Amino acid sequence: MAGVKRALPFLIFLGLALATRLPIMHRSVLDWDESLYFIMAQQWRAGHLPYTMVWDNKPIGIYVIFAAFQALIPGVAAIRVATALCVALLAATAFRITSILTRERAAGWVAGGLLVICSLSNDGLSANTELFMAACTALAVLAVVADAPAWAAGLALGCGFMIKYVMAPEALLLLLLLYHRRGPRDVAIALAAAAVPVLAAAGLYAASGHLPLWWDCSVLSNFRRAGVKIRPGVLGAALSTQAWRWGPLYLTAFIVAFGARRRGFTSNFSLLWLLGALLGAASAKSFYDHYFLQALPALCVLAGIGWARLPTGGAVRDVAMLALVTLPLHAGWQALREASGPDLPVEIAATLTAAHAQSLYVFDSQPIIYALTGLPAPTRFVLPSELTGLTLPQVAGVQPVAEVRRILATQPQYIVRRAPPPGPDVGSPPVYAVLDEALAAHYTLVQDWPGAALYKHE
Repeated sequence: MAGVKRALPFLIFLGLALATRLPIMHRSVLDWDESLYFIMAQQWRAGHLPYTMVWDNKPIGIYVIFAAFQALIPGVAAIRVATALCVALLAATAFRITSILTRERAAGWVAGGLLVICSLSNDGLSANTELFMAACTALAVLAVVADAPAWAAGLALGCGFMIKYVMAPEALLLLLLLYHRRGPRDVAIALAAAAVPVLAAAGLYAASGHLPLWWDCSVLSNFRRAGVKIRPGVLGAALSTQAWRWGPLYLTAFIVAFGARRRGFTSNFSLLWLLGALLGAASAKSFYDHYFLQALPALCVLAGIGWARLPTGGAVRDVAMLALVTLPLHAGWQALREASGPDLPVEIAATLTAAHAQSLYVFDSQPIIYALTGLPAPTRFVLPSELTGLTLPQVAGVQPVAEVRRILATQPQYIVRRAPPPGPDVGSPPVYAVLDEALAAHYTLVQDWPGAALYKHE
């Protein structure tokens, strides 16, 4: 019975996650990045280590997750199920952390329920790295506050680090909490355990003779990414968006901070956790919506703590709960609505399959089309913005004009492009000029859709 009681929150949150995400379980793509991870995992399962056939700058953890679920579930549904399971795990972990810190199980339900609801917005519907990374971080926090072995906390941190490096500030703060509660010996044990996933990845590439490739793609490219300048207005727009989606949670965290002096270090750690998460989210200086998913578990735990500090009885807690969920529910409903409608990549892939396409270049449309058609990408730089964008080419270390010319010289039978093309503030004009020249000289428009056009080589 004890085991059932312990598993019950996860099962309830899993049911809630699956129910709320049911409308998008069939979608071929919800975010550009998840398509890249999907293709990378496919290549790995076909025998090609990540980075050898497809370029990316993420650590290999997300490809491990995608490949594992691809082995169990056919098609894109694999990553939809993986995401729902991750959200359920994250919610159950937030439930447990909050219950421990507040000594009130009801506060845990508040935290976990909010996490499932809030995960629908800020690109949380898609299989983004931030959710999987945050699950590892939350498990590490739980291991410390629940007095689990130090190696368990360290291993969770190491796994999170190998999904995305931006959890480093949270990891450092968690090690500080571990030191405060248990001393330097357990910190050393945790660090040793955290190093295991990193050393395993390095060892895998060293054994295959690709260690320099791993180092450049997985490590050095992220230093190049850190050198990218913040675009004007991006931060302000991001803050405004967060206020309208999760504003009540940020406000609750701010209110909880006022009572911090009267609490112990462990009780106040959730505030440091949120600070570390926000530092990680800001480190890439892009402020995309999904970057803020990193802060979600800390925000939900703080919301549960704030709710638990309200007086019991009367309608105070009920009103507070209503205030906490209203904006996140609206944001989640809006995200689900925006994700509905025609599945354009599926339509394009069906057209190409019916035409018995032999080769394909997805210039600036969704790269998941490669996976849906089974056609190989003609370049390592599968994500379009790695060649057409204004910042990623320098991160990837590629000459985009030269690479696009090389691809076009192979005369791919079909080319898919966005219609209309993006403006010069998003896409590189020289790269688009090269494509326009080739299309005008050698290709014919065979079909177009709202947002995309398909060309065939004459």
